[in-house]
Amino acid sequence: MTEVLPLCGGRTDEEKAMDYILELKGICKYYGEFAANKDINLKIRKGTVHAVVGENGAGKSTLMNIIAGVNKPDEGEILLNGKRAIFRDANDANRAGIGMVQQEFMLFDRLSVLDNIIIGYESVEKGLFINKRESEERIKAICAEYGFHFDLHTLVRDLPIAVQQQVEIVKVLYRNAEIIILDEPTAVLPYQEVQGLFKAIRYLISQGKTVLFITHKLKEVLEISDTITVMKNGYVSGEISAQEASEVTLTSMMVGREVMLHLDKANLEHDKVVLQVEGLNVRDDRKIMRVRDLSFNLKKGEILGIVGVSGNGQNELVEAITGMRKAESGSMTVNGERLEKISIRDNRLRGIGYIPQDRLRFGSSDQSSLIENCIMGYHLKHLQKKRILMDYDGATKFTEKIIAEYKVKTRSGSDPAGSLSGGNLQKMIVGREFSQKNKILIIEDPTRGIDIGAIEFIWHEIQKQVEEEGVSVILVTYDLTEAMTLSDRILVMYDGRFNRELHGPEYDEKEIGLYMMGGGVDEKGA
Repeated sequence: MTEVLPLCGGRTDEEKAMDYILELKGICKYYGEFAANKDINLKIRKGTVHAVVGENGAGKSTLMNIIAGVNKPDEGEILLNGKRAIFRDANDANRAGIGMVQQEFMLFDRLSVLDNIIIGYESVEKGLFINKRESEERIKAICAEYGFHFDLHTLVRDLPIAVQQQVEIVKVLYRNAEIIILDEPTAVLPYQEVQGLFKAIRYLISQGKTVLFITHKLKEVLEISDTITVMKNGYVSGEISAQEASEVTLTSMMVGREVMLHLDKANLEHDKVVLQVEGLNVRDDRKIMRVRDLSFNLKKGEILGIVGVSGNGQNELVEAITGMRKAESGSMTVNGERLEKISIRDNRLRGIGYIPQDRLRFGSSDQSSLIENCIMGYHLKHLQKKRILMDYDGATKFTEKIIAEYKVKTRSGSDPAGSLSGGNLQKMIVGREFSQKNKILIIEDPTRGIDIGAIEFIWHEIQKQVEEEGVSVILVTYDLTEAMTLSDRILVMYDGRFNRELHGPEYDEKEIGLYMMGGGVDEKGA
């Protein structure tokens, strides 16, 4: 239960006039000697979109978790509508009208979408029985109003990550939150779905709701926000209205310099085929055919972009290529060798690296140390001593190299991976895969949830892998800007097939978006 305490002296007339729904005063959060948040003062005006931006590790998610009742501040106070509020847990904050969509989703894999949305907030009939029909009708009405589309009876574990995010947003709307915190809400959404989300946000604001918007995508910040707060190293370093801000202004406030998100790519010849996929058919966990008679190739030193709206077979395609899922039929050839068996371990030994979209479920072990996470795959070739013994000194040095070169903010390589922020965990995974001298890299959303400075760094690292090491890359991404900036070729995936092949360097975002939605389908495929 929320404890609301009287304020000494009340609010000033000026504060009352500005109608702040949420105020933070002197918020501090420590982890040992490390200050994740230090003396945070923040005022959020009711009925606005207030963005909070900053580099990875700046303290944004920690602060949002304090507002949402997930963490408790060590110092300072929270004011809701001018009254001091103390949240004992997240349910307490929910009841006070604060809902949060976490960057790493808080869903139960083995429960249905419906059960995930209503859990703890079930409609009860006769004081005893759960009325799922009533809840389902209400959820369907919310989905219809805001343009979300998913099956309420599907298990969450069977949903693509972009659809899981939609479920999280609907869950918050279902709970009637007055303040809605969205932590990296567009990280896995294509352009069309981002615009749908923005339409929903604008509708929420028109109904008097308040949105806290956490993101690294500065174009989106400028498009949707009213006010922007910049955080750096646990502090609030500045605040500016969206009307006065620009990408250059915000970048300078965040990073201290201008960031250049473009690449001067070398004009390389791509002749030799290093990977050939033919006639691939793949079913999902419900035995639905998601990849349909798909054929394509990847050439040496090429970045091949694969884009599409979530749920059109990209996940199943990647799982089949990496050996995470068995294909129904089809073949894969690597450097002229037709593979009789595709497994994760064998792919590692062949020099095929993988950066998964879901960094928690597939990319890391959150309870294991950074050292243990960094040597995953690397140990097969490089860290064996006398067959069964591990070269622990080599493992430590390899990890320290990744932490230093990829600017992973951590106290020690012995810390658990779960102690990292989402962006720093992503940098660790990228560093692990880029440091193993792989010849083929399969990359899904490499910059999801990381700051603009880290995006610039990772894009240039991908370019370096290709141009200096001769690596070939399959880039599966929901970020069209990323796909268009990096890719030599783009394949657009729709309904389990490629319906268009486009060649760079000049691409048209609207044209790609049209093909992603099924327009202009080429029956012959790519």
